[in-house]
Amino acid sequence: MLSIDSSNNTERENYKLLIGSIVPRPIAFVTSVAKDGTVNGAPFSYFNVVSSNPPLISISIQRKNGFLKDTSRNILEAGEFVVH
Repeated sequence: MLSIDSSNNTERENYKLLIGSIVPRPIAFVTSVAKDGTVNGAPFSYFNVVSSNPPLISISIQRKNGFLKDTSRNILEAGEFVVH
């Protein structure tokens, strides 16, 4: 039996453990548009089906150095995005 105490790991180490443990790992390509019209495309490994009725998916967007990433900011400002 393998036991891992995640409290002894850094956030990055826990992230690597999670994404390396879930196989096959789905990858979503999410596009969004900034206020100035710039199209942003980003891959997300934290992507999954939540429900089939109603049909729902989820993506998980972490912050970078405490700030929203472009995808998060664009989604919040525009209220829309596309998952490929």
